[in-house]
Amino acid sequence: MLVNSVTKKYSSSVILNNLSFELNQGDIIGLVGRNGAGKSTLMKMIAQTIQAYDGSISDNDQVGYLIEEPKLIPNKTGLFHLTYFSNIYGNTFKLHEYEGLLRKLQLFDVLNKKVKEYSLGMRQKLGIVMSLLNNPRYIVLDEPTNGMDVETTFEVLQELRRLAEERNVGILISSHKLEDVEAICDRVLFLENGAIADEQQLRNNKQRILTLVFEDSTALATFVKMQQFGSIIHSGDKEIQIETVVENADIFKMLNRLDLRLIDFTAEKKTLRRVYMNKFRGE
Repeated sequence: MLVNSVTKKYSSSVILNNLSFELNQGDIIGLVGRNGAGKSTLMKMIAQTIQAYDGSISDNDQVGYLIEEPKLIPNKTGLFHLTYFSNIYGNTFKLHEYEGLLRKLQLFDVLNKKVKEYSLGMRQKLGIVMSLLNNPRYIVLDEPTNGMDVETTFEVLQELRRLAEERNVGILISSHKLEDVEAICDRVLFLENGAIADEQQLRNNKQRILTLVFEDSTALATFVKMQQFGSIIHSGDKEIQIETVVENADIFKMLNRLDLRLIDFTAEKKTLRRVYMNKFRGE
């Protein structure tokens, strides 16, 4: 699927601004950003529930989606919804084909209950299953683990990863639960003011954030001039933070060779939450 130079305006407000990216089948992309950044609008455009925009979205004729919350009929059962929406897609719902997924999501035994008796998490899980009823090549999921406990969230994320790997489904997922995005996604797009502000690779990510505090500013200046370990993301009078994949031992070898003294040193994994907070600090 190719999102190419997409722009969406409401009156004089620009919701999406010349946005482009590609989602391949089998990949999982995370979409993160502040409220109002345009995430839900983009997903609705991909799902073709919004069709008026500039630019183009190609290969999105077979997309399943769960955006904002599943549209359910309170007095109807879970099984009714699966059967009814399968029929809308021109298919016959075959319970045995979905039994494994329904059991893993702990929905199989409540299919004959009315959805008004479902918890928020159960409704979300039903919505995820419904997004698969048209045998999609791509699915877009907005806050799919909303209302779920830790154990259930893990099961859902595992099933989404299985869908990508075994059924070659491309997945675009938006969530404020950054740990969920980090656990499942191959890469993440940061959306800000309707545009992609940055992109980060998550799979096999070995990046770390190192904080070095020197005895004086002269030592820091020498380190900055000589270091080739990674990119500098913050620098103060005596303190510096760098993003690197280099081992600590190699850094200390350089420090010893140049006779540079530290008064503090910390290393932490470059988490998605850390990247997010650096980009949207204070929000």
